Amino acid sequence: MKKVLEYIHESREELKKVTWPSRDEVTNFTWIVIITVVIVSIFLWFVDSALMTLIRKVIK
Repeated sequence: MKKVLEYIHESREELKKVTWPSRDEVTNFTWIVIITVVIVSIFLWFVDSALMTLIRKVIK
């Protein structure tokens, strides 16, 4: 039990040393992630559609 308490104490001390991002930074990074996901999704949809069209033409 002593090791568990020691681990918790050390973890809390390490968390005090962390430089946490500001709310604005988190918001900006969130938008970047959302935009990137949308762009990659559209690209993959385009590639998938093109390949499906190609495969249909090859099969016929």
